[in-house]
Amino acid sequence: MKKIILLSSLLFSLAACGKKEFTQQRQNIKTYGETFDPSLSQDLSALTGLMTESDSVQITLKGTIEKTCAVKGCWMQLKDTEQNPIRVTFKDYGFFVPKTGAEGKTAIIQGYCIKQETSIEELQHYAQDAGESEDVIAAIVSPKMEYNFVASGVIIQD
Repeated sequence: MKKIILLSSLLFSLAACGKKEFTQQRQNIKTYGETFDPSLSQDLSALTGLMTESDSVQITLKGTIEKTCAVKGCWMQLKDTEQNPIRVTFKDYGFFVPKTGAEGKTAIIQGYCIKQETSIEELQHYAQDAGESEDVIAAIVSPKMEYNFVASGVIIQD
């Protein structure tokens, strides 16, 4: 009888520890927008190869958050291992990400990407949202070809 009680206690303790560990892992993940399967993600560096035959693609990508909109959290910029940036906005402005504290974290994004020219005005607006100085904003004098991603869902991992 003592063995059964001891075994039951041990199993209960192990089950409780396993459940606690799972909960702690889930606390390090924040989701925004629509849910999706993050296991289908490709590294952000694969994007340029995928965009050679088309100017847009539906995809799930993974990259490092470089900066976010400090005003509302209405966009973020990711970078790949080669420091190529991609701007991410959110479908129909249906959700936002944190304004601060996400830099350096990993983001998995699902949606579509378009290669397009970003106007001077829009580039200046993004620089202002990012808290850049007036000198940096004034130095933006020409449009830029960029990858712009419209995310339907975002996962941010610590």
